Amino acid sequence: MKRLTIMFALITVLLAGLFSLNQALTLAKSTSTTAGDTMTGAAQLYNAGRFAQAAQIYQQLVDQGYADSALYFNLGNAYAQQGDLGRAILNYRRAQALDPRDADIAANLELARNRAAQLAATANRPAGNPAKIGRLWFTTNELAVLALLAWVVFVLLLIALTGSLKTGTLQRGLRVALAGATLALVVSGAALANRLVLHNDQSAAVVVAGKVNAVTSPAAPADTAFSLVGGAEVELQETRGSWSRIALPAGNLQGWVPANAVERVL
Repeated sequence: MKRLTIMFALITVLLAGLFSLNQALTLAKSTSTTAGDTMTGAAQLYNAGRFAQAAQIYQQLVDQGYADSALYFNLGNAYAQQGDLGRAILNYRRAQALDPRDADIAANLELARNRAAQLAATANRPAGNPAKIGRLWFTTNELAVLALLAWVVFVLLLIALTGSLKTGTLQRGLRVALAGATLALVVSGAALANRLVLHNDQSAAVVVAGKVNAVTSPAAPADTAFSLVGGAEVELQETRGSWSRIALPAGNLQGWVPANAVERVL
């Protein structure tokens, strides 16, 4: 019994420590005083209608490694105001990954997607299929907290049940509670695992070029397989030198485009 308690306690402390370290690293990147002052200056430029200058400042923060939903959202707005739908959608999706329940992010992403779809329809080109991209309602950190809490409750109930020598109502209640905690642990653990897979998915990408022709081969000469406009959401399958192979989520269309014409979401 004592060994079991110590083992569960060590595992719980380890999980809590890993989560706390991840939180600290995230906080260090997203709450820098210097970055906050820089964002304030960029916001002033944006409000003055100087969208290109604001986007440049926001982009510099992103390039320096800052990851914050407000930063990505503001950068997406600055690009949208310039008509750069590809980079607007790219940054809205990055913002939504960090803050999936934010209504403003969802609304602006939907608006940018609709505008990109209209441009694609006007040019008679595929628009990609963002409907395949599932809306996430919890962040990775939130799911980690839920899984950790479920684990702690599971451990406490298991210890209580193992140490209980009594039969009857108390033990039956502990067993029912343990069954519920087990279910909660499995569900939260599965959701966290799925979220981590999505978070580490390197295939989601957005066309950031105004328009691009996807060719059948990166070696010249090559035929054009299909054409896309900025904002098309695609799957980035591989990169060879200065070329990337992409595929449309909705179908079997695949082709090669210049690597700088697309950018990964994550």
